[in-house]
Amino acid sequence: SGGQHDKANWSSANTGIFCDLCVEEMRAGNKNNGFLTSRAYKNIAEHYYLRTGLRHSRQQLKNRWQQLKKIYSFWLSLNKKTGNGSIFEDDNFWETHTKGNTELQNLRFGPPEWLDQFEIMYEHIAVDGSTSCIPGEDTIEEDEEEDNDDSPMNDARRKGGNNTSSCATSPRKKSKMPMPKIMKGIWDTMQEHNNIIREVGHGEVLADTVKKGMKLVVECGAKPGSQEHFMACQLFEKPVQREIFFTLETKEERLN
Repeated sequence: SGGQHDKANWSSANTGIFCDLCVEEMRAGNKNNGFLTSRAYKNIAEHYYLRTGLRHSRQQLKNRWQQLKKIYSFWLSLNKKTGNGSIFEDDNFWETHTKGNTELQNLRFGPPEWLDQFEIMYEHIAVDGSTSCIPGEDTIEEDEEEDNDDSPMNDARRKGGNNTSSCATSPRKKSKMPMPKIMKGIWDTMQEHNNIIREVGHGEVLADTVKKGMKLVVECGAKPGSQEHFMACQLFEKPVQREIFFTLETKEERLN
């Protein structure tokens, strides 16, 4: 690419692609002490270009990794502070700790859009004491991994990397209501299911939870072939959507 890189566009779709690629590389073993290796970033850059048409330097990709880690860490810290849910009603807390970062502010209204990928990406390195993201503060990330492959290219990539915005925004629409008091219950349920998945294997448990969810869908009145049944099939592709559905206690709530 001759050192020329595109300006980052971390839309919801592009961030999802990036997270999926990170998960693929981690599962392929291209990680060191929980961080992606040089080879991983090279692969991510190539595949990200093929899927988005955007060429990014290793530093640009590492910056986004660091930004997303802050989002996940902040989310974890929120769930240590939820209590009766009052933290989501505290305007002063959000103004102080999000500093105008839209992606952090969005956590007031729901979990991160890429939560299932985050749990794999940052399993061993997320810090739940993270508090804020000040615009422009994390354009440089420490080189955590001691990985030497592609090292001759590292300096060139760093010099060629664009200094992209450190606090990208997400276009997804939300109902701007602070998280309800049941948030802690939802989080606890998600954690319980995620722990089970890690212990007994992803595939078998995934199949069981989908079957459980679809059974409840039919029981609440959404028959196969209906629009509601089809929508459930789409929603349940994401673990977080299934777990939230399981927290609803009545058939009316589930059908709605």
